Amino acid sequence: MSVLVRNLSKAYGYFWALRDVYLEFRQGDCVALLGPNGAGKTTLLKLLSALIYPTAGEIEIDGKGLGYGNSPVRSTIGFLSPHEHLYEKLTARENLRFFISLYDKNKNPREVDSALDQVGLARWSDAHVATFSHGMKCRLTIAKWRLLEPTLLLLDEPYGVLDGPGIDLLEAYLRGLCRTGGIVIMATHHVSRILSLCSRALILHQGKIIFDEPRQESWETFHRAFAEFLPRADR
Repeated sequence: MSVLVRNLSKAYGYFWALRDVYLEFRQGDCVALLGPNGAGKTTLLKLLSALIYPTAGEIEIDGKGLGYGNSPVRSTIGFLSPHEHLYEKLTARENLRFFISLYDKNKNPREVDSALDQVGLARWSDAHVATFSHGMKCRLTIAKWRLLEPTLLLLDEPYGVLDGPGIDLLEAYLRGLCRTGGIVIMATHHVSRILSLCSRALILHQGKIIFDEPRQESWETFHRAFAEFLPRADR
């Protein structure tokens, strides 16, 4: 899988959230997307997931334009955000079955139950999602993407609502996805957490990429690079 971003820009009225961003991602990339609040991280993720339209520029996935509406390319993309796209009047199991039907995935009921068990929600399979905590909703979203098997997974600050076991589940899943050729792009402020997981780091500042480097063999070298660039991004 490959993702190409050319001259991507997004304006909200007179405010430019992103300006002329050029990026390329290849299979196996696990990318940390860093930067201060308002840098454009969430905007970039929403553009990559086709939730919003760009003002200018284009996005290609495996050489095809991202497209909007019912573009087949969109079925390869997963998005995990603090505002989970779940149906609160349905149970956990009903949510998963519904999403499977939307994506035309052939899964048997045992696979749905197995996905719930893998994220620690087996006891709550028949509970309505309206009763779930934010962390439980995040776990259910992880179960959803386990079943739907996206090749591009976008995450917006997932650590804030997960407990320790939930974080371990998430990171194991992300490592597995990258090992099998998927691409993970995660926006987070938890730098110490992401350093051990990612293979590459981006820093956004005022809608522009100011740092884009692979992780060094030495953790200390990588940490020094962040120490150099993050204060600059905060000014």
